[in-house]
Amino acid sequence: MEEASFLARTHAGLTNTTGCRFQRPVSARSSRDIREVDGWVAWRWIEGETAPKRTREIVLAARAYHALLASVPFDPVVAARMNPWARADRVAWGEVRPDYPAEYLAMLKPLLARASSSLPSQHVHADLTGNVVFAPGVAPGIIDPTLYWRPAAFAEAVVLVDQGWFPQTLDLTPFDDTPDLPAMLRRAAARRIAEQPEQVAAHGKDASEAMRVARQVADWAGASLERLGNP
Repeated sequence: MEEASFLARTHAGLTNTTGCRFQRPVSARSSRDIREVDGWVAWRWIEGETAPKRTREIVLAARAYHALLASVPFDPVVAARMNPWARADRVAWGEVRPDYPAEYLAMLKPLLARASSSLPSQHVHADLTGNVVFAPGVAPGIIDPTLYWRPAAFAEAVVLVDQGWFPQTLDLTPFDDTPDLPAMLRRAAARRIAEQPEQVAAHGKDASEAMRVARQVADWAGASLERLGNP
């Protein structure tokens, strides 16, 4: 798989940072070359457990990781994926027109109508909430990299949207310095909403459950935007 090779090459070449740990590919025993078999790459395990509520630490780890990725040039492999999550991402960024039931379109339309931003794109990990692990005495670890070509702030906004899954008071302070947060939040919520009909079509996800999830995302995003004074 071209994507697996790209991810392996990219992470093999990143420098270490004190702000986060990240997975590296396994090298062949006889050389420093990446060990790849039939398009698959083995990744080194890093210690830790997920803790999705540790939002501020997730955001800071994301920034350290994305600083490393900022100099990696665009690779078209990230734009070639055709899975439900990649298609939903393109819908959220206005690159493809959604063909969903009317209730989904009614949620997406107001989000995408006010989501313009001039932030630059780079490779980002846009599914961090459940993919940052914590262990005593070491920096947070980034796992399961699937990269998108989007602004780094978008990845942080996805973390904010995902906080709607956990019973807690809405806390925007971890995102106080996230650039263009209202616009990025709209894109992130649109992606999570669009993922639902995409999964119904591709994987047979229960339609009523998908709609429930989409409404929950829309409600959380609406509450967040109200708090930001940008409904």
